[in-house]
Amino acid sequence: MERTFDAVIIGGGPAGAACGITLLKQNAEPCIIDKAVFPRHKTCAGLITAKTYALIRELLDKEPPEELFCNRSSEVRLYHRTQLLTDAPLDRPVRLVSRSHFDNALINAYRAAGGTLREGEGDITIDYDQKRVTLSNGDILYYRSLVFADGALSLSRRFTRIKNSDLAFGIEAYIPHRLMPIDSVNLYFGYLDSGYVWAFPHGDTVCVGAADRFQKGEGYREILSAFLKERGIEPEETRYIGAFLPYGKAADQQGLPQDVLLIGDAAGLTDPISGEGLYMAMASGIHAAKAAAQPQPKEAYLNSIAPLLRTVRDGVKAQRTFYAPLFHRVFLNRVKGNRRVVTFFFENMVHEYRYGYHDLQRLYRDYKQSK
Repeated sequence: MERTFDAVIIGGGPAGAACGITLLKQNAEPCIIDKAVFPRHKTCAGLITAKTYALIRELLDKEPPEELFCNRSSEVRLYHRTQLLTDAPLDRPVRLVSRSHFDNALINAYRAAGGTLREGEGDITIDYDQKRVTLSNGDILYYRSLVFADGALSLSRRFTRIKNSDLAFGIEAYIPHRLMPIDSVNLYFGYLDSGYVWAFPHGDTVCVGAADRFQKGEGYREILSAFLKERGIEPEETRYIGAFLPYGKAADQQGLPQDVLLIGDAAGLTDPISGEGLYMAMASGIHAAKAAAQPQPKEAYLNSIAPLLRTVRDGVKAQRTFYAPLFHRVFLNRVKGNRRVVTFFFENMVHEYRYGYHDLQRLYRDYKQSK
């Protein structure tokens, strides 16, 4: 079988699904290829902020059904290891998703809108000169645009300068809620050099995870096991899942062919401070779909995601400062018992990007004036 599509999208996660749904709204014909069969799990804390919720609503053309989410929380708690620093109320609640359920719902929305999906395609070949993707059964798909949405270890890495040392490694486990009865968004500092441990409610479980810059030989499992053991949970009974994640280095797309675009984790798009990736994944997917119809797709796309790229670039600089030992100690002391500063930051830099990471001094000044 041979067929031509306006866009072939490699990867059917939130980035790929957002791209596919947006293309369908533009009366284009996309095809999504995924190596897995849905539903499938992805390593992810699953935090849905207000800005991400707005993108979901835009994609679905309606308010997302509540069954899409496994939890809501109106409180964030910061810890230094076992010491509670502050428990801050949120002006707007965050939502939590199970990636298996969430990704499946988005891909089903794509299929319901008429999109073509090829699942279980773990062995494909790409001819960039002929603009051709050959599937494992010999089917040939021709494309006008090719979009990589296949994660941090993307097939597109041959074009970019991303190395394993540029990535983070994340590991997570799901703990029964009865063993860890929390209903807030919990972040724990002091376990990692430039990252944190998280514990988020997920239905009748709690998703516990850790992520930091990848270092060969680093004991990520041992770090998370020690965290659990401090809380009376026997790590030997816990199943761990790990994956490579972006860590603040956006992929260099200048060397790509004009009709090849990278989105989501494949583009290195994740917030270096919060670790949030779902917003940038979906936003970049929407931008890529809109750029695909332009005479110069890559240039149009890179121009449209310039604010996302700046957030990553400036966030890396802010991250280096944030985790510098002296500054980090000052931060921990400042937030201790200070609910308002955490609430203000979450509302203005996590729920929404109302300030850039290059403008944190203005954010802090506005916070002081808001008292």
